[in-house]
Amino acid sequence: MDFIRYRVTAEDGTFLDEFSTNSPDFAQERIDRIRKHRPDLTVTETDDNH
Repeated sequence: MDFIRYRVTAEDGTFLDEFSTNSPDFAQERIDRIRKHRPDLTVTETDDNH
């Protein structure tokens, strides 16, 4: 399985969340929940396959 690690930070660089998943739909839902409260997010995606 191919996993992607998502790191979510606020515009000022404040760490908000980090998780790995192989489901882009799940990732989008989780990021959208955070975006409701902090609209200016930076999301970094990296390969998380070991």
